[in-house]
Amino acid sequence: MATMKAARHEILKEKWREIIRRYNESGLSVKKWCNENNIAINQYYYWLRVIRQDSLIQAGTLAVTGQTQFVEVIQGKDEHSSNSVQTCAVLRLNGNEIEILNGADPNTLCYLLNILGKS
Repeated sequence: MATMKAARHEILKEKWREIIRRYNESGLSVKKWCNENNIAINQYYYWLRVIRQDSLIQAGTLAVTGQTQFVEVIQGKDEHSSNSVQTCAVLRLNGNEIEILNGADPNTLCYLLNILGKS
């Protein structure tokens, strides 16, 4: 069920990327553009925030804060001993699995733990 919800969210996010792009090209105020296009202004700002956060995460600059989440951390096997990039841990929660490599960005790890805790 969580997978379907996540897939639907991604589809909506792509739809809203296009809507926000069209607004940006309009030259109108948000209020006027939303009224002319029958879009609730609170929905516009919600999706704008979601898309901005997604962009920041992809850029690796979003520090996620919030409630403490606990997940099982299992130390990875030394599968790549000749490589400098080695698995340091594997996170498993609710059927999700994330392999963490040495040198992983701490902010990205915090974000992933936050998402895993909500799924």
